[in-house]
Amino acid sequence: MKTVSAVVPVLALLAWSASMSAQAPNTLTPQEKAQGWQLLFDGKTLNGWHSQAPPQPRAGGGGGRAATPPAAPQPGALPQVGSAPKPCVTKQSASTQAGSSHWEVVDGALTPCGEPTGYLSSDQSYKNFVLSLEFRTSQDANSGIYVRSPNEAGGYEVQIWRQQQAGYNTGSIVGTAKTARDYAFKADQWNQMQITADGDHLVIVLNGETTLDTHDAKFPDGNIRFQYQQFPIAFRNIKIRQLP
Repeated sequence: MKTVSAVVPVLALLAWSASMSAQAPNTLTPQEKAQGWQLLFDGKTLNGWHSQAPPQPRAGGGGGRAATPPAAPQPGALPQVGSAPKPCVTKQSASTQAGSSHWEVVDGALTPCGEPTGYLSSDQSYKNFVLSLEFRTSQDANSGIYVRSPNEAGGYEVQIWRQQQAGYNTGSIVGTAKTARDYAFKADQWNQMQITADGDHLVIVLNGETTLDTHDAKFPDGNIRFQYQQFPIAFRNIKIRQLP
């Protein structure tokens, strides 16, 4: 009897995993709808999003966003910008801001391509929420997910980069808090990330592991932005549940 009872939770977990994997990408289950989740990407269009050029340097030097000063590269650190961007499948919209990166929908995923670097920003601003998404990229990629980015500049950058020069590796918030240890994403596979911003409480979860649980109040609200540094990367299943 002990053996049977021990097997039951395992079978339940396998059944749950199978049901999750069977869910079509970029959709909400009835349970998610009842919980207040909303899709931010329909899997077909860029509706609700717009491409954005990198911030221009401020007069007298310094970047166009709030950040820590650039640190000297650590020995063996990965490059910040890729040299082999993915070729584009579609043409850039004529209404896109000059100098913006090219984003398109390929196989149900948001995908940047070509040159230059840049961002894809949500049209809407958010304050307190749980953001859930999946991303797929290579082992050496550099990207990030910005939340509470006021006026599409600054905000909290959740890192996707396994060896950042200043030590803000994957799952950290650049300039705010580093992870206690390294967390690896699965290269060339879909990874699940969840970002909770509730008042000054910020929690990052990567593939079921909490990489960061910290408090900071610099940015109370703002846009969501995906960073493109000319490394191939894709995002899908982007959904949000707003909190009081």
